[in-house]
Amino acid sequence: MLEFWWVIAAAIGLVVLFRVLSPSRLKAAMNKARKTGEVAGIVAAVEEEPEKKHPNLWDQTIGTLWQEYHREAALALMVAAALRSEAPIVQYWLKRAMEVEPQLAEETFSQEFLADHFRPDVAARCGRTGCCG
Repeated sequence: MLEFWWVIAAAIGLVVLFRVLSPSRLKAAMNKARKTGEVAGIVAAVEEEPEKKHPNLWDQTIGTLWQEYHREAALALMVAAALRSEAPIVQYWLKRAMEVEPQLAEETFSQEFLADHFRPDVAARCGRTGCCG
């Protein structure tokens, strides 16, 4: 019986060690998005986390891609976030994209998408430091 517990403890130790030593899934997904524009890995990594963390993760990942001028990937991630989240920060990013990158936003956000997912009233109350009311 004691051998069984040693095997379990060793397995848990290896899992913990692997998670500490390997790059996080989100970090790897961000690197892939920077190189290829593919955001599916970011979406999967965000969705693995508890739902209460999603708004902050959407903000961080979109914001990082945006600030690094990976704008196409940032807008693709905005679409993915808006399809999955009602978080006001997602509304902020949609508005920001339409203001700063209108041509790219027009190419990325269909009229149907905007009608279904963009809330101008929410976006108007939001900024990078949060959303009021």
